[in-house]
Amino acid sequence: MISSSLAFVSCSETDDIPDFTTSNSGPYVYEISHLELIKESIENDPILKEEYERLILGSQQLLTEEFQFVTDKPYLPPSRNKHDYMSLARYLWPDEKGDYTIVRDGITNPEIFDYDRPKLARFSQAVHTMSLAYYFSGNELFAEKASELLEKWFFEPDTRMNPNMNHAQVAKNVNEGSAQGIIDGNDFIQVIEAASLLYDSPHWTLDNHRKLKEWFYHFSVWIIKNYNSDAFCDDTFCNNVSTWLDAQKTIYSLFSEQENRLNSSAYIQPISDKIEKQFTNAGIQSFELSRSRSQHYVYYNLRGYANLLMMHNSTTGFNQNQQPFSSEEITGLEAALNALNGYINGADVPEMFSESENFDHCRYIEIFKPAAIALGNDQYSQTAGMLIDRGCRNPDITLTFPSLSKIQSAQIPN
Repeated sequence: MISSSLAFVSCSETDDIPDFTTSNSGPYVYEISHLELIKESIENDPILKEEYERLILGSQQLLTEEFQFVTDKPYLPPSRNKHDYMSLARYLWPDEKGDYTIVRDGITNPEIFDYDRPKLARFSQAVHTMSLAYYFSGNELFAEKASELLEKWFFEPDTRMNPNMNHAQVAKNVNEGSAQGIIDGNDFIQVIEAASLLYDSPHWTLDNHRKLKEWFYHFSVWIIKNYNSDAFCDDTFCNNVSTWLDAQKTIYSLFSEQENRLNSSAYIQPISDKIEKQFTNAGIQSFELSRSRSQHYVYYNLRGYANLLMMHNSTTGFNQNQQPFSSEEITGLEAALNALNGYINGADVPEMFSESENFDHCRYIEIFKPAAIALGNDQYSQTAGMLIDRGCRNPDITLTFPSLSKIQSAQIPN
């Protein structure tokens, strides 16, 4: 859905910044102890071994792939600065006058592929894939390529991206950017996880790690100046963009050494407040249910919560809504997860969403793998295992989140 355009406040990269350390406190969605457990299990677990081989093969193919950066788009953004990120509103189409005023919810305008959204998605996925391949194999070729891509996207003068999204999800010929364009920044979550996994490689230097913290500090300052703590989430409207915005704010704060912001309701809306606005006690997400692709958006919002829960579960620095969450704090979220768990196991829950014929049920492991760990729920873990047994494969998930029973048998905290 299209939200109104904003007159974004820009930020200067010359502003005073903290004196960042070169230390590594990540990853933040993953647990290193869980990754080590998977690493130790690969040889004796046929599914993990299959996923590992798939990961390595995919990473080898990425070594020779050519990538594009924000400076490669054929058109300049409204700022006239090619280093500024620009994407088109996905569901906005031109009217008979050529003005982009027609909303076709759920139908992607192919013009988006002329701009930066696909480049960012491909770059972030590639960096993440190769960082995992490096972590599990120790092959420096993967770390070298991933580090090269990170340097080009964030640092190199000819190709770097400026730390703003002033022109994300532009309504072409109508505005300079949409407020909900911040959703494009979700890909930065796996970029930060990747940098954390590359930390021990000589190809990802300590200075690189510090400079990436600086970039995300500038980007988080831009967010602070343009989005308040309850952006996209008040008593009348609260959707998945607000969830993912908080996931971004959280990981940027953790990575750029600003843990004081994690516990500030002026910066991040408390999870319990957001859940109360987004979910009924029965787990219905009314703001996603109204979408034409409601099954996708219900999944997408829950996936955002899975990321948030893991960030709270796996890192220090929180005192607000810190795990373990009380049942009262997450009543609606747990109800939604339980209802979806029932649906995957054969129950009919039509009130949650309208089913889509082309929705890939394998995507639900992206929710239930991390949610099982974050909430210590064995039923969720069993459901994820059932999907994998049915043939669902995703190395990004199966090689990062072990089963709850494996964690418990190894006596590793959730």
